[in-house]
Amino acid sequence: MNSDNTVAASLVTGVLTAAESMGLDAPACMKAAAIDESALRSPTSRVAFTSFTSLLRFIQEITGDAGVGLRIGRELALSSYNALGYAAANGETLFDAVLLLPEYESLVVSLANTEVVELGPSVEVRWSMTGGQYFAMLEGLFFASWATLGELLANRCLLNTAVHFTHEAPEDLDMWEATFGPSILFDQPVAKVVFSRSTLALPVCRSDPFMYEVMTKEAEYLKAAINGPSLVTRVATWLTQQLPQGEPDQKSLACHLNMSERTLRRRLQRENVSYQLILDRVRMERATYYLAQTSLPIQEIATLLGYQHLTAFNAAYKRWMGTTPGRARSETATQK
Repeated sequence: MNSDNTVAASLVTGVLTAAESMGLDAPACMKAAAIDESALRSPTSRVAFTSFTSLLRFIQEITGDAGVGLRIGRELALSSYNALGYAAANGETLFDAVLLLPEYESLVVSLANTEVVELGPSVEVRWSMTGGQYFAMLEGLFFASWATLGELLANRCLLNTAVHFTHEAPEDLDMWEATFGPSILFDQPVAKVVFSRSTLALPVCRSDPFMYEVMTKEAEYLKAAINGPSLVTRVATWLTQQLPQGEPDQKSLACHLNMSERTLRRRLQRENVSYQLILDRVRMERATYYLAQTSLPIQEIATLLGYQHLTAFNAAYKRWMGTTPGRARSETATQK
């Protein structure tokens, strides 16, 4: 699916997980929003923005909670932001994480528009929607998520920020102040979070320069796959579907796409990618998801990724990430 008016499946999954934590029935929420479960099998799949907002409106209506967007935002994990989240978690400072937003936010929400404006001692992160798709609940959801994940990355209880919302103030401010602190303004012309430079200079705990580089490259790859010609996306989608049946091959892919292997190689070369590169990227993305978001045994994950032997998966994962799958799962569990 093209990125026009879509959101990442990983974000939808994060919202559904948050809804379940609030006692809601996820399948009922999906049905109300006309979201098919198959659309969420890969976190890099895309879901129509209208379906996403229908999901949020249903949750808001069924809970009757004006602050439910904040509650959802506070529950979103780094994985909800896909490669963007993992890259942000491994930068040197919070400022590094913030600077990734304008560059890669299309991986999460295609209609979002974030600007980072440096103004002397402060930095404003301004957020809006393009194309007339504005939905007030999203301001609270994303700002609460930014604040919560920022606190997690910097290992702080509450960041020093001022937050501006474009909608009117709710009757009860308790949830808002608990999330953002006392510096909150409503009915403002621009939705934004204002950071002091000293706050953004806070180091990211467990920063990993190697992982930062890996996940930034992954974000670049996904951005090109989402926004670029459809062939890369078609190949990645087919590989995702085929991997649980065993390691796929280029000949079968070419047959599926109704072209010769030579034509397939030539067309992929035009996009500066190869079959093997896409296969590695799909496997890396799926491995990251399975290790972070499921309790599946590592042997079973290896099988789902098309590996006949666990040793082959271990070697490939160490080549991608510089660590073993077991250690990566342990580190993820520690960060949660």
